Amino acid sequence: MLNNIPKFIYDLCGEKVEVMDYSKVFFENKNEEGYVLHVEQHDRVTSISEFELERREEKYYCTRKLFS
Repeated sequence: MLNNIPKFIYDLCGEKVEVMDYSKVFFENKNEEGYVLHVEQHDRVTSISEFELERREEKYYCTRKLFS
């Protein structure tokens, strides 16, 4: 589980995405609690679980495409 909720994450292209809000939830498939981050980029909003993030160089990068 994340110790601190990041203010920004980065998409697959390395572009900064703002974390607008977050929710703590129980992930049945992982059998543990974690966070879902609600992110916004260019007036589009989506959610991503903390398990879809990878930490590199003190930054969090998304491991999947955020917006279609």
